Formats: sequence, structure tokens, C-alpha cells
Amino acid sequence: MNAPHESASTTDLVGHIEPHGIEVIPDSERHGRPTELFWVWFTSNFTFLYILFGGILISLGLSLWQAFAVALIGNLFFILVGVISIPGPRSGTAGMVISRSQYGIRGSRLSSLLNWIILVGFEAVDFSIAAFALYALGDYFGWHLSTPVKVLILAVVIIATFILGLYGHATIVVFQRSASWIVAIASILLFVLMFSHVHFNYHPATPLHGSATTAALLVALSIVMSGPLSYPVAADYSRYLPKDASGQQIAWYTAIGGFIPAIVLTSIGILAATAVNPADFTTSLRAILPGWFYVVFLLAVALGMTANNVIGVYSSGLSLQALGVKLKRSLTVWFDVILGSALTIYGVFIATNFLTALSNFLLWAIYWYAPFYGIYIVDMILTRSRYDGYELFRVGGRYWYDRGFRWSGLAALIIGMVVTAMFSQTYYYKGPISTHLLNNGDLSAISGLVVGGGIYWLLCGRATRRALSERAPDPVAVVSQEPAPPGD
Repeated sequence: MNAPHESASTTDLVGHIEPHGIEVIPDSERHGRPTELFWVWFTSNFTFLYILFGGILISLGLSLWQAFAVALIGNLFFILVGVISIPGPRSGTAGMVISRSQYGIRGSRLSSLLNWIILVGFEAVDFSIAAFALYALGDYFGWHLSTPVKVLILAVVIIATFILGLYGHATIVVFQRSASWIVAIASILLFVLMFSHVHFNYHPATPLHGSATTAALLVALSIVMSGPLSYPVAADYSRYLPKDASGQQIAWYTAIGGFIPAIVLTSIGILAATAVNPADFTTSLRAILPGWFYVVFLLAVALGMTANNVIGVYSSGLSLQALGVKLKRSLTVWFDVILGSALTIYGVFIATNFLTALSNFLLWAIYWYAPFYGIYIVDMILTRSRYDGYELFRVGGRYWYDRGFRWSGLAALIIGMVVTAMFSQTYYYKGPISTHLLNNGDLSAISGLVVGGGIYWLLCGRATRRALSERAPDPVAVVSQEPAPPGD
């Protein structure tokens, strides 16, 4: 945190459990600068998951230049993450609460539920990867880990993550900034040490041609886009900034902080996949790395996955509160402990092909992510990001609409989700448009963004602009808000 602002904050303190949940952060407790968002997103995205993304691109049969192009284009969507961070300081509340503008106070609960489910799924993915890294570390030292020992290791990873999520915003910011250098240096060393093993003249064993190439490129793009699109809660981390913080700086520090590690690690994964088996990097990379660094690499994987998971644990608790669960934020994490642990046990001990399961989960998550982003950004344009945080809680207020529902917004979301599914291509479900018109290509992410946002503009644009033009200037005095669950 920046020293000049620390005195303004009396509750968001490092090493103390954050007392706030989704309620509006008072102006007197706002602090920090947009630059701190860079470290939050930089560290949370120095995650082994992106290296796996690179391996998936090569596994799909892409050439090197095709894989790099997809990685670049897909990760540029971190710009959208930056954009949806802007309303955080303006409203002073969490991302899922801000979405009440689009769906109504009650109608937004659908998105809060879906976001919570998907976040818990990502937590399980991150826990699984961290566990695999630590199991590989045990194998390296010749330890034959029994199932009870593996369960204990997994429990330690889960507990450490939930403790950080429990303490909340200030502790997360400091942890992310501290961990970023360790994981970043380890990633650079990984690239340097594996460089001589990379096959820069790599070509797929069975080159793709024509429509098969197009299909693989579209699937690959949707998978890479699932990385940045997995952060619809970006405002959760900007809401403590002063209300007059620069929106442009908020967007750029967030976007750049996420983009840099994502593109670097995805590229490393692409190059590594030309030298070793991409299906299990935690063990296959051992063949081309010095022993001492293999140990460092595995520890960095575990640390990076923990840093990434802390974001999910924190935001999933806020999503539960936005859903209507009347619990303190510090108690909502226990829901994640139970469900996240169960899903992780499946990923670690039951799933037969983790990479396939991961790919399908990422593509399924897009069904909601893509139209949600499109609608959110269109609403920001229509409202000029003028969200009244207190009104977002008030029954009968500006965002109450029809008994708590904005049916036109919900219709746009549901139509967008249906269209997204029709353009998708997964192992378990093949959308009709994808199958018959795209030759099994996946255009779910792009179609969801465009259709969701476009339908919302058509159904809600005129009413939103009219309401904005008729709105009286926001009062200086603070209006009372509907009681929200206390943060602690």
C-alpha cells in the first residue's frame, strides 16, 4: 500500500481479517492507487495453468506460429478485465453487486450463483495442479507417497489458500506483490534452461489442412480466452480505491498486469510442448531441466497456483453474499472448503485424463462468462459507469425494476448463453452451429460476447439511456442501504 493513503483506512489492514463483505466501502476507508492492481493481477496470473494452455494448443495440432498467434489474440482480452474493473471505485462494491444494474437486485442472483459454481471449479483445478506439483516433488526425492500422505499434502494446500482468502483484500494485495517476484524469476529461469531443448522447427506429426485447421484454431482461441474471461469479478479488487481514481489507469494496470504473465507463460508452454509430453508437464519437464531447478520449478508451480486461487476464494465468498447468503464474508469461505475439496479429490484421485477434463471445464465456463462480459460492458457504455453503490442494495430503488427483476436483461443473458452453447465444441457436448457450420470449430467465446451484448443493447439500451437522462444528480448525503451481510 502507498503510505500517504494508509491512514485513511481503518479496517482494510494487512494481517487482520477484512470486516467488509459486499457492502459499499465508505469514502473514509478508500485508499491505495491503481498501480497496486498491477501486482494483484501480475502475481495471480503467474500460474502454471497458462503453461498448460500452451501445451493444449500444441496438442490440438497447431503449428508454432499458429499457437503463438492464438496466445496473443486470446490474452489481449485481458483488456476487458481492465474495463470491468472501472466501476469498482465508482460504486464501492463488488462486481456481482454491480451486475444488479443489468438484471435487477433479485435477477442478478442467477449470475452470482453461476459465478460461485465456476469459481469453485477453478479453485479445484488450481488445487489439483498444486497437488500434482508437490507429488512430483516427492517422486523426485524418491519418496513413495501413500494415498493418506497425498491427502494430507492436498489438505495443507487448501488450508493455506483459504487462510489467505479469509484475511481478505489488504493481505491478498501484499501476498501477491511478494509472491510475484519469486514466480516471475522462476518462470524466466524455466525459459532459459529449457531453451536449448526447444524444437523451433517443430511441425505437427499430422499437419492440419483446410476446415480442420480453422476448427482447431477456433477451439484453441476459446480455450485461451477462457483465461481472461474467468475474471468477471475484477471490480472486487478495485473497490477500495478512492472514488476519483483514474478509470484509464485502473483499466490499463489491471489489463497489463494480467496480460504479461499470461502471454509469457502460454508461450513457454507452447515451446515446452515441442520438447516434452504436454499431457503432464509437472513430470515430463524433469527430462530437460537440471535437478536443482526442477525442485524450484515445482515449488513455484505450487506457489503460483496458490496465488491464483486466493483470488477465486475471496471473490467466491463475495458472490455467495451477492446471491443472498446471510453470512459474514469470513464464513462464506467454508462453503468453498467443502465443495472445492470434493471437486479437487475428483480431479486428483478419480479423473483419468486431467487435461481433457480441464479443457472441457474451460469451454463450459464460457457459456456464462462470454455473454455476461458482453452485457456488463454494454451497460457500462449506456450508463457511463455511473453506478450508485447504495442504490444497488435498496429495495424499491433505482435497480429494483420489476419486483427485483430486469427481465429484458435476464433475457439477453439467457439468449446469449444458448447461442454460446450452440457455437461450442466440447468432448461431451457439440453445439449444432459448431458441428454443421463450423466443422467442429468453437466460436463460443466471441459469439457469446457479441450476441449477449448486442441483445442487451437492443432490449435495454433505450430504457437505460432514458433513465440516465432523467436521473437527478446523485445526492451528496449518504442514503441508507438495504442491510447487507456484515463482512466479519
